[in-house]
Amino acid sequence: MRSKIVWLVVSCLMVAALVLGSCAAAVTEEEEEVVIPEEEEEVVTEEEVVTEEEKEMVQDALGRMVEKPQYGGVFNMALSTDIRGFDETTTYPWMCYTLNFTNDEMMTGNWLSGPGGTGEASWRTTELMYDFQTGSLAKSFELPDNETIIFHLHEGVHFIDKPPVNGRELVAEDFVFSLQRIFDVLSSYMHISFTEEERATISITAPDKYTAVVKFAAKISRSMFEVSDFCRVIAPEVVEQYGDTEDWKNSVGSGPFVLIDYIPMSSFTLERNPDYWRKHPLYPEDTMPYLDGIKFLVIPDLSTRISALRTGKVGYLGLGWEDGEGVIASNPELEYLRGRPGSCSMLHFRLDKPELPFSDIKVRQALAMGIDNQAIADEYYGGNALIHTYPVAPVAEFIDMYNPVEELPEVVQELYGYHPEKAKQLLAEAGYPNGFQTKITCTATGADLLAIVKADWEKIGVIMELAPLDSAVFTGMAMGRRYPEMIIYTSTNTLPSKMTQFRPEFFPNQSKVDDPFVNKLWNELDAMPGPMTGANWDRMVEIYRDELNPYVLEQVFAIELPGAFSYVFWQPWLEDYNGESAIGYFNSYNWLNYVWLDLDLKYEMTGKR
Repeated sequence: MRSKIVWLVVSCLMVAALVLGSCAAAVTEEEEEVVIPEEEEEVVTEEEVVTEEEKEMVQDALGRMVEKPQYGGVFNMALSTDIRGFDETTTYPWMCYTLNFTNDEMMTGNWLSGPGGTGEASWRTTELMYDFQTGSLAKSFELPDNETIIFHLHEGVHFIDKPPVNGRELVAEDFVFSLQRIFDVLSSYMHISFTEEERATISITAPDKYTAVVKFAAKISRSMFEVSDFCRVIAPEVVEQYGDTEDWKNSVGSGPFVLIDYIPMSSFTLERNPDYWRKHPLYPEDTMPYLDGIKFLVIPDLSTRISALRTGKVGYLGLGWEDGEGVIASNPELEYLRGRPGSCSMLHFRLDKPELPFSDIKVRQALAMGIDNQAIADEYYGGNALIHTYPVAPVAEFIDMYNPVEELPEVVQELYGYHPEKAKQLLAEAGYPNGFQTKITCTATGADLLAIVKADWEKIGVIMELAPLDSAVFTGMAMGRRYPEMIIYTSTNTLPSKMTQFRPEFFPNQSKVDDPFVNKLWNELDAMPGPMTGANWDRMVEIYRDELNPYVLEQVFAIELPGAFSYVFWQPWLEDYNGESAIGYFNSYNWLNYVWLDLDLKYEMTGKR
């Protein structure tokens, strides 16, 4: 009998406001929830019957009586692409998936804050949320001033018993070496993310065996908190002997799993570290992890990945809206989450070219009113989209800084409706009574969605030519912001502390917005010392909800198109999983460190353990 998992939703009211004139039934349709299928009656022999009373129950850290987790089993995952690397100084850190299992970091996300605990965090965002952070290698940390972080490490943590480290204890000097290294190595993402002057202000020391002190200029204090959470600790002996850890065979860490095999473009395999030290936050009597191992299978073909999920060969798969409903229909036994969109497609204008029509706000507002967003959400996405998710996504972590459409100023509400006659009036007032012609840079995939926009705009006299490019050329043009007039580009709306959609120097700001009011808000946000928590967090909420959101939406620096839901599916024998993406900051798939397998149920369903 499967245990039931409840996804804690704190944003029902927000969902209702997303569709003007929506009723209670619409709220139910758009809520983000884990959907557990009704159990079907099964025919079993007398020996196979296991009643709920026979299950061993325990009280978890939140006082709930739950089934006692089991140790054992290997969990199979399917990836569309191969792993990019094994060393965060030679590969972007978020692409080094195995480091999330093999090497500990100083801090990590608090599992208890997520959907399996209090539900305050969805663990489906990319923002660093310090209110939801907890120690990993650090049992505690201090902030004596705005330029210093002091970490106090756990004692008795050991690297795995493998040369050249041979199981020695992990100490503060190892963190000092690892953090300094990601700043010093020229190919490191962190090296190129800070200027030479900024790097010169950083001091990383270990006054004793279990204490690390990081000092930096107050100007970059928030970035340094992220770095301290980003850095995976490696042993200096490994780098001294091999130069780096890019060869997977040189992987030596203190994490919950050990990397034991890698076949390029095929698979990589991890097995449980029997000497791992960390206790499970929900079950403090249990040492993590529960799984005996994890096998990542590289399966580029989508239909093959879906087939592997359907047949139980893999236990988890993320899918887009196009395929999600089909899997629900064909495999009702699977558990799934329909996740709120954290991003959306945006129509950007070259606002730095005053000769183009888009320099007039009336033109931009007319173009927004000339798109039937609700029809796109209902017909193109089959109801799997929300019409408003920008510039901050309506997920649990950011719900306080999100404005539902009906709570925005009336002029902004009108922009999200479909008003072609009003759009033509605004174009005439701007000097374009007969409309105008324009061109938009896109990919072949983007062209499908843009065909709908193109048809809508023709009704108001605006003729848009689609200029599709192959993905590599398109990416280069977007990174350099070199498109001639318009471009369709994805906006990530789960990094509010960065505000990169509007900062002139960042490529997510595809419209090249350089607005005095927005810049003033960013300067205030950027000047806040320390992590985004407490008073800093409260002020960031005010900045977005009361100042930034209403202003940028009225200005229509770019036109937001509906954001699509996404799906994650998992087999019912995967326990204590609730749709999480990453626990903490850019920790892809590290939820596997916390979950367990109901091997009896797996055997009942597949004949295999």
